[in-house]
Amino acid sequence: MSATRLCCALSAILACTPVLAANPLRVVGETFTQWKERLFGEGRAKPDIVEAPASGPVTLATGEPTRIVVDRRAPERDFPDGRSRYRVIELPAPVDAASLRVQVIARDNPDGRGNVVFKPLLYVLGDDDEVASKVEVAPMHVDIRPFRRTRLLGCAELGKVRRFAIATTPKAVGKAYEAKARNAVKAPTRGGFYYSTDAVKLRLPYAATGEVVIELAGDAAESCERA
Repeated sequence: MSATRLCCALSAILACTPVLAANPLRVVGETFTQWKERLFGEGRAKPDIVEAPASGPVTLATGEPTRIVVDRRAPERDFPDGRSRYRVIELPAPVDAASLRVQVIARDNPDGRGNVVFKPLLYVLGDDDEVASKVEVAPMHVDIRPFRRTRLLGCAELGKVRRFAIATTPKAVGKAYEAKARNAVKAPTRGGFYYSTDAVKLRLPYAATGEVVIELAGDAAESCERA
């Protein structure tokens, strides 16, 4: 190989390195389908979803997916990324690290056609209720299946934490989650007919309020990255 070709090859490898580091699925050699099945798939035992109280702090027990609604009844405060409505989530005890499975549920657009979603930001809170750190749940992966509500799937790792808030940022409102493409969907319907859609691009506007399901992982095998 000539010196020129070698330099080009090295440059290409170095250019890809940040992308690989930003995508934990590719770093550990796990495809999106494998990641989705491991954390959210049909093959794992799925306990019933717990409904969080409509107001006040939410206690998040290990292995109990909890539905949390951040609506106009939720409190509002200033965060590092702007003012937002939020809910406070408490763990049973302080932990040095926490892996959270996050599902953002698409809801009807109150201002028009289609659905909207919530862009989740997690703020670790100190004993004084001040923000100690921020984690954005990213990337989010769209999950569309016949006869089920569209959802965005993500996973977030928090450091030492006892309490945190889930909020959004006003910078996101007016923008949208966009998927490069949705694969064609083909499946039998409940009535025995055949359901199919063409591959399409997807755009879900971000809203100031929304609905999420959060689950605290119980062991390393359920962490965002494979142990």
